[in-house]
Amino acid sequence: MSQIDKTRMSMEERAGLELHELYRKYGYARYKMQKFEEYELYLKNRDFIETESIIAFSDARGKLMALKPDLTLSIVKNYKYEPGVVRKLFYSENVYRSAKNSLQHREMLQTGLECMGDIDQYQVAEVTMLAAASLAVLSQDAVLAVSHMGLISDLLEPVRDPGTKNRIIRAVGEKNLSEIEKICREEEIDRMVAESLITLIGAYGAFDDVREELNRLPLGYSGRKAMAELETVFGVIASTPYRDQVKIDFSIVNDLTYYSGILFQGFVRGIPQSILSGGRYDRLMSRMNRQGGALGFAVYLDYLDMLPGDSRKNDVDVVLLYGDDDSPEAIVDLSREITGGGETILVERAVPKGIRAGRVVRMPGAGGAPDREGQRPDRKGQTDDRK
Repeated sequence: MSQIDKTRMSMEERAGLELHELYRKYGYARYKMQKFEEYELYLKNRDFIETESIIAFSDARGKLMALKPDLTLSIVKNYKYEPGVVRKLFYSENVYRSAKNSLQHREMLQTGLECMGDIDQYQVAEVTMLAAASLAVLSQDAVLAVSHMGLISDLLEPVRDPGTKNRIIRAVGEKNLSEIEKICREEEIDRMVAESLITLIGAYGAFDDVREELNRLPLGYSGRKAMAELETVFGVIASTPYRDQVKIDFSIVNDLTYYSGILFQGFVRGIPQSILSGGRYDRLMSRMNRQGGALGFAVYLDYLDMLPGDSRKNDVDVVLLYGDDDSPEAIVDLSREITGGGETILVERAVPKGIRAGRVVRMPGAGGAPDREGQRPDRKGQTDDRK
């Protein structure tokens, strides 16, 4: 069997293949799932899903089903706990989502991994490292921003009202310092809470550069535990090629109903939104009556379309044109000769508009000689000889 030539793939195809290879190296098994799931699953966990609306329909039994807007929920639903064991899975499936403040749905290719079971600090470090490695597959100009809900929730311990707590978390995510101060003032929350959160938001960059500042925060048990975990994670990252691309950023926040630990978002220059997101979601596991912890991340490969250009020079090496007088046998013989030389070929009666081809070869019936040199296309992908 011939090897796959990755240079002939689109960025999305090549990235998907390389991510699969990466995850398999670390023992993650491919997980396949159905396109549909019971609508009730998403209704109960709507806040976990980053979409405004869900495409639903009734099946032949009359049960309300949905096109999957999320893959993690389905994986957790089917997870079975095994003491002392961590189950490692990766996936590459389409999800169906609408953007915020939009009723228009979009089919998106989502590739990612999940690690579930008796999670320890090594597993957290491994998943974070794989998130950084995944970004490196996509681009050399990328940043993985890391946060930890354990630190944030520890500093918010004096805040008893869940609604107020969520308002503050939202302000932290927006880096809105004045809003944090305003909420704490209006709700008569200790001034130290606002000051600590403002310090936390300002602690951005390499972990070594912000460690002392973070250690000066008035942390309780869960906060110190979160700091110890970050020490371990960044200790592992420091020994990898990705150490300069992984930064602390506590404006990365998520819902405390589901997330309890490390969080990350990945950014690639040229794409105006995060292309990777994930974290630890033990509370979702508990909410769905599943034992053990869990963390993972998703990569949105469709966003690669936002990058300028594509590294492939051509869609195909050769366009072979034939006419009515050319026999199928002669066409096949010349096709085999060309592909035998390692080139790709598209056999047509006319050159398709917009195609990027190395050259055009014409059979005698198409007004040419059956030679392999052919004609070179112009810059627009059209041929420079007669059409």
